[in-house]
Amino acid sequence: MTAARRLRQPIAADALHVLICEDDPILALELEALVVACGAVTCGSAASFAEARDLAALSAPDLVLMDLHLDDGHTGPRLAEIFAEAGLRIVVISGDSCIDGILARLDHVFLPKPVQPVALQGLIAAAIQAKAQCAHSFDGPGEPAKSM
Repeated sequence: MTAARRLRQPIAADALHVLICEDDPILALELEALVVACGAVTCGSAASFAEARDLAALSAPDLVLMDLHLDDGHTGPRLAEIFAEAGLRIVVISGDSCIDGILARLDHVFLPKPVQPVALQGLIAAAIQAKAQCAHSFDGPGEPAKSM
């Protein structure tokens, strides 16, 4: 568990939950700080395929920020495919500008490294707004939409 995750305030159920898949510990901490500064919460950071898959299963993220090359190699595209099949939003943050065959089939956003904080902040803000709109328009089976 990273220092940023331990120091964070309790997680609100309606907050945007973001999983970070990045093998560079410094960049992972920077991404966590940016996520928290935007009003979202992190589910933690994973440096490998197995860590990311397991952490996602435990934390149910809404959004995944991921590098294509993790500690165990070029496993990001396969991980993105698994997450996309689960309905998660994916932001690929990579220095690799080559379009992978798997990624070409997936709905995702690509941000080149070094990531521009303003671009990532905009994506996180849009995801927070989209989650809030979904929560306000549908409260569950058989329940009316919340009035504002």
